[in-house]
Amino acid sequence: MSDCKPKCIPCDPGICKTIDCESCVLDNPKLYRKIVGSLIYIMTATRPDLCFVVTKLSQYMSKPTINHLGLAKHVLRYIKGTLDYGLKFGKSEAGLKLTGYCDSDWGSAEDHCSITSYCFKMSTHGPLISRKCKKQRVVALSTCEAEYVAISHAVQECDFLAKLYADVTGYQRDTIMLCHIFSLNFEFVL
Repeated sequence: MSDCKPKCIPCDPGICKTIDCESCVLDNPKLYRKIVGSLIYIMTATRPDLCFVVTKLSQYMSKPTINHLGLAKHVLRYIKGTLDYGLKFGKSEAGLKLTGYCDSDWGSAEDHCSITSYCFKMSTHGPLISRKCKKQRVVALSTCEAEYVAISHAVQECDFLAKLYADVTGYQRDTIMLCHIFSLNFEFVL
């Protein structure tokens, strides 16, 4: 894959539809498992932009198909095109303020479980300090319910980060902004 043509996005926007298309099961799934295992390591260590697609690919480790391998190679092509991307930690010119973003999809998986995603940062232009993309344990009956589950997971992480921030800085209370994809913004004090 070192001589492949790079891609500009980590996955096909219609990945939820294309990942479940019928395709032949791989005779030897070791290559697929090695690729996805490496992507999990990269995602966890330095590449939060891969979180959604790697979560999707990791759900098919037991019986990967040729289609799944193609999607994994697409991610490798994206990495090839974004080798210069990185996280930059520096001193913030503005004050520190914990800000979070959360969202979910509604039942796009085969088992109708939604996926929750959230991330947090400490300054306007700073890097992410916490993030997660995880399948919900419950089957949401509506988009509203899926969003409430996502917000509740984000608030739990926000509570932990606020307490950690208070321990490190000595400040006991600060307003925290939690933004939702549909421009629903919540400000609260923990």
